[in-house]
Parts: sequence; C-alpha cells; structure tokens
Amino acid sequence: MDKTYVKVLIPRPGTSLFVYSVPEYLNLKPGDVVEVELRKLKIWGVVESFLESLPKEIKERSIKPVLGKIISSPLFSNKAQTDFLKWVSDYYIYPFQKIVKQVFSPLVNSKNELYGNSDPMKHSGSVLQSDNVQPVTLNKDQDKAFNSIVSRWENKDFSPTLLYGVTGSGKSEVFAELSRRIIRSGKQVLYLVPEIGLTSRTAAHLIKRVGHSGVVLHSYMSRKKRFSSLFAAMNRQAGLIIGTRSSILYPFIDPGLIIIDEEHDQSYKNFESPYYNARDAAIMKSSLLKIPVVLGSATPSSDSWYNAVNGKYNMEVLNARANNRPLPKIRQFSFKGELHIPSELVSFIRSSLEKKEQTLFFLNRRGFATFSFCSECKEPVTCPNCFTAMVYHKKKNRMVCHHCSYNMSSGICNKCGKSGLKFEGVGVERLKEALEQYFPGSNITSFDKDSLGTISSYEKALQVILEGKSDIIIGTVMVSKGHNFPMLKNVVIKYADHLLSFRDTRAAEKCFQVITQVAGRAGRFEGDGSVNAEALSPEHYIWKYIPDHNYTGFMKEELLWRKKLMLPPYTRMTIIKISGNLEDKVKKHAEALYGEMEYKIGKNNFKNIVLYPPEEPPLSRIRSKFRMNITVISSKNGKGVKELYSLLTSASKPSGVNINFDIDAINET
Repeated sequence: MDKTYVKVLIPRPGTSLFVYSVPEYLNLKPGDVVEVELRKLKIWGVVESFLESLPKEIKERSIKPVLGKIISSPLFSNKAQTDFLKWVSDYYIYPFQKIVKQVFSPLVNSKNELYGNSDPMKHSGSVLQSDNVQPVTLNKDQDKAFNSIVSRWENKDFSPTLLYGVTGSGKSEVFAELSRRIIRSGKQVLYLVPEIGLTSRTAAHLIKRVGHSGVVLHSYMSRKKRFSSLFAAMNRQAGLIIGTRSSILYPFIDPGLIIIDEEHDQSYKNFESPYYNARDAAIMKSSLLKIPVVLGSATPSSDSWYNAVNGKYNMEVLNARANNRPLPKIRQFSFKGELHIPSELVSFIRSSLEKKEQTLFFLNRRGFATFSFCSECKEPVTCPNCFTAMVYHKKKNRMVCHHCSYNMSSGICNKCGKSGLKFEGVGVERLKEALEQYFPGSNITSFDKDSLGTISSYEKALQVILEGKSDIIIGTVMVSKGHNFPMLKNVVIKYADHLLSFRDTRAAEKCFQVITQVAGRAGRFEGDGSVNAEALSPEHYIWKYIPDHNYTGFMKEELLWRKKLMLPPYTRMTIIKISGNLEDKVKKHAEALYGEMEYKIGKNNFKNIVLYPPEEPPLSRIRSKFRMNITVISSKNGKGVKELYSLLTSASKPSGVNINFDIDAINET
C-alpha cells in the first residue's frame, strides 16, 4: 500500500513546512494538530496539506512518521479562517508561525498534550446557562435599528454596522436580539468586550436575554478553565462566546455574527507585537467569513465614524436613553488645586448622600502621589529601568513603576541616603483620604486596578455598589466601561481634560470619550443626574461640545483638523519602534534605518509616503530598553498600502536591536 505524506507547519519563526509520513492507524486531515519529531526534538505542528507523491529532492528514507494526533482545528481546512490568520500575519508584519503558536497555546502544552480532557462532556461546567430567561423587549428606537440591520442581512448586505447610541440607550438589548436571531439559525456569536472585568456580567446579561448557553474567554482565567471554555466553543456546546481582544484570533468557533461592544476603547489595541487591533481584525474576519459585524459605542472612534459618514459602514442611531431619562448636563469647574472641590459642590453632594444617592469621583490616576522627591537633595524618585517617575502607593508603602512594575521602599533617597520624601500629584488613594474629610462617615469604595486585582474582588466591589452599601465610589477608567449603577446620581471628574496635554494625535478624541463615558454613569434610572468636570484647559474646543454630549458636533470639528493636518483617519499612521539595551546603538540604527528608508522613498518615487526623522517617544526607556520611533504617514488607498509594506518588509533588521512595526498606531508612545 502506498504511503501517505503530509506537509506540517511547525510553529517556530524561520522554519518552513516539513514533510512527514502518515501511519496507517492515523486518520488525519488538514488542520489537525499533530506530534512530530524535528531534529531529535518532539514538537507539535499543524497539518497543512497532503502530498500525492514525494518531491524528487526528498529521499523517502529521510522521512519521519507523524507520532500522533492531538486535536483537530479549522486551520488549513477552512480557507476563510486560514486566510484571516495569514492576513493578521501579513498586515501586522508578524511571522505566521508565531500567530499559529499564539492561537494554539491555550490548548496544547509543552509536552505536546492537551491541557485538559478531550471528552466534550467533561467541559459542561465551563458552559454558562440561565434558568431565568428574560427575553428582550425592544422600545421603538431599538426595534427600528434592529429591523434596519436585519433587513440588510436578508439582502446579503454584510458590510459593517455602527450602532451609535448615547449612554444608556440600550445598545446591549439590540445586540442581544441580534444574537438570538443568529443563534436560532444554528450559528455562534462572538461578542467582544474591552475589559476582562466585563466578561462575566456581559455573559450573564446576554445568556439571560438570549436564552442560550455561553462561555467566557480571557487571559486571567486559569489554563484549565480557559482550555475548557475553548474546547466547549470548538464543540459547539455554547452559542455565545464572550471574550476580550485575543478571542478574535481563535479559528475554533463557527461564528455567524461578531459584535464589538465599546468599539472605541483602546483596550482592543494590542500594545506589544503583534500590534493588532481586535476591532479592525474583526472587520476583516467578518469580511472573509462573509458574516455580519456590528460595532457599538456612545463615542465611536474617529475611524469608525469616518467610515460611517462616508458610507463604508452602515450606521444606526439611538438618540435617547432607553427609559427616556435625560442625559445629565456636564458642568465645568476650574482647577484651583490638586484636591480642590468647589464648596457649593461639596454641599450639594452632602445633601445628595443624605438622600441615599451615590456619587462617583473619577480620577484616572492610580496610587497616592504621582511624583515624589527627596526633601534634602531634591532628587526626584525615578524608576531605574524606565525614564519615568515612580508612583507612591500608600497602602503598600511602596514606590511603584507603572510601566515595568519595579517597586521599592519609600523611605530612603537613593542618591543622598537621607530619609524623608515629599509627595506631589494626586492619585485615587490620596483623593480617598481627602473625601473622608469632606464627607465623614461615608462608605467609600475604591474602583481601580490596585484595589480590584482579582476577578473576585472586582465582583465583590460591584455587588457592594449595586446593593447600595457604598455612598461614594472612587474610580479610574475601569469604572467608565459598561456599568449600570442604579443609585448613582452624581459624577465628579477630576483632571477631566488632562489628556489634552499629551503628545497624542487622538488626545482630544480620547478626552471627549472618557468624559462622556464617565458622565453617562449618572442618573440612568430615577432622578436627574449631576455631572461636574474639572477643566485644566477650559478654552479648548472640546468644551463647546461636552456639556450637551454633542459628539456629532465635536467629531465634525475634530475631523476638519485631522484633514488639514493629513492625520488618521484620512491617512494611515505606522510607527517603527526601535529598541535595545544600548542607547547609542539604538540611536545609531534608528538613524541608519531612517536613511535607508528615505533613500528608498526617493529612489522609487513613493509620493504617498511621508517619513519623519527618528525621535525619542515620551517614554524613552521602558524595562531597561532604550527606544526610538520613526513615524510613517501613508495614504489609505491600495497603492499607498502596497508601497508602505514594500518599504517596511525590506527594512534591515540589525542584530542587538529590536524593530517592531505598530501598524495603524493609536498613540505615539
């Protein structure tokens, strides 16, 4: 009997496809993950294709057999799923083998075994069910949006839909009804959320509304639980898959719909190689799989807004809150000190607390003090690994770097050895101390990464707030994402527009989004909400639109500026990130790379590319790595993209220096 041969992809950069023979007892197909031997090392790979005969240059005696099958997958057997992962690799300039390894890492361990049992029935515990199904009842506006979306689907129009709805307008109810329709057709729904903390509650809400089982996927899960959820999804034991950004990469599900909730959120961007954006990847995946994708936000990203107003995306609008409660007007107050709160505002909140109404104080700064220095020699306390100030955390009595997590005692100056540090800048810990003085006897709940380091502590804090056992909430950006607090009436935003001081193309956009999202927590249910925001730059144009939540007006003016300056979304921004241990070497190679690229642009007459000289980013050293950035602005048309990728992929990559490409960068750090 003739032997059967297969080509196997080994998930290691620099390797090509290897040929193996298939033992008679193994029934393999493309996409199967198998164990093979490579250079006397047992390793796993993925069957790419079958060979009818051996190539002439390969001797039969050199062929090793496949040692065993580990698990099946759609990779290589499903062209659309395979094309998607290859697109991620090509578009974000990241080796395909490494993408494959990342996709299968939650399933296959270093011993070439599954992390869990291969019996689907063993994973029923990871599948979430609901005994108390509460079907969706859409209001008039929601029903109009739903029917408009579905009518396009029925006409095979699967172009992306942006659901733009004010905070509290009930976008999630429209998502639930769309999900129910897709699941009834026998398909699955991939529902992306920006934060790990939102997965469980989003899953509970969806399952209750849709009446179908679901699983949760995120990186904080134990390996065993993550494997179990993935395996259940692969075996169609769940109709709903609720996950964070990495979930978009998995080819193990059979989605009929992709939903991206809070599509504007920066958390969808991966800030390390590969620098993919899960929102953009979802758009491409839906296109390749020929399935619909819906994006939702009260403050859409400029990219999605631009695509919607120019007809590339469809847009549905929900202008009012679902319960017809008015959006709270956002009142501005001036900065008069780190812990300043206007006396009339303090009196108002005291009165509100007496009525058992909750108040949220928002400050997007962790720790106690954001800057510290020696009282003797005046030396600032900085991280030895990063060129950045250490943040003082009073609870831990430690100085902490928020970029590399280095921490040290807060008692002695590293330069002069004297004790006694002075602290400046305000973080949520310091604000909490001040609020205990302003509002004595109040129950205060901290809602930040340091206070809620685990999923259980996060859930516990949410429960305390929802049960009305908390009078005041102090939160960072975590508190602004997707939460409904029925008793929350007042919001006070400290340093509301501080993002405007950042060197960031999208600073105004991000600032408006944060303020609007935080303000949207107030007055969602009974009684009018109150929002007060502290302005550091009160004359900036965003303040013309913020008080009345006029995102349409703001985006119109913002895009005028972007167009004049030829910035995204009118162009594509790519940042070439050069890093290494030796500062001189990094700078030398950054200049050499810039010169090389400048020469190629001139030689090939690339008119659609603008190259900016190397410069240090705002964070010029992180984790002991010195950093330089080269910014490339290119056109968004096909020719510009082709020219850019020709330039980037041919760039020299010297030893001792790391070069990464941040495609469609959303900040300049």
